[in-house]
Amino acid sequence: MKRGTKIIFIIFLVTIVFSGYQIYKYLKEENENKKLNDDLVNKAIVINQDDNETQEIKESVPISVDFEILKQENKDIIGWIYSEDTPINYPVVQGKDNEKYIHSLINGKSSSAGTLFMDYRNDGNLNDKNSIIYGHNMKNSTMFGTIQKYRKQSYYDSHKTMYYLTPEKTYKLELFSGFTTSINSDIYDLKTLDQKKINTLKKQSDFISQVEVKEEDKFLTLSTCAYDYDNARYVLIGVLVEI
Repeated sequence: MKRGTKIIFIIFLVTIVFSGYQIYKYLKEENENKKLNDDLVNKAIVINQDDNETQEIKESVPISVDFEILKQENKDIIGWIYSEDTPINYPVVQGKDNEKYIHSLINGKSSSAGTLFMDYRNDGNLNDKNSIIYGHNMKNSTMFGTIQKYRKQSYYDSHKTMYYLTPEKTYKLELFSGFTTSINSDIYDLKTLDQKKINTLKKQSDFISQVEVKEEDKFLTLSTCAYDYDNARYVLIGVLVEI
């Protein structure tokens, strides 16, 4: 084998090995994250069953969360987000900045999957006009990997609401807008959303919603990466309705 051909072959072989390792590492981290979350669900989450006396409440709140158990796992856990019949069933943390949990699991272990986290600038008790939760767009549909499915009206029609639970309160999240935007979008600046801006958000949406949105409402924005262009994000916005 000629020297030049040998070098090319070695480079090719190294590239294949490196790529294979990266795929293995990615899949391993995905599995570790799923197992960790499944363990949390088994420990702290109860799927509410229908009961004649409490049927109305149970239908409104499909799960119960034991935050005492969750706090033992990680004191940064401030809430739990749940979307029925989807993979979204996760704790939400809040760190001192927006870097800690981008590539860190609940147990502190480094992972590309990261953890769902609320913007550090927000009041963790949802006292802000607009609270933001970030999560990775995972290829296996975990974390916020299903958020971009809201590009289709049919998906929205089947998943119009989510639930957000805190140690003190429970909310239904009535979704009214989902669209692709820039990382520099003013949706991230936490400013008051006036009626004009709200109307714009509804017009931008990939789906049509019948949710009545008022200026005095409080909002929760879910944000994940999109690949339409550089620094693109997909955001899903809902009205917080206390149950």
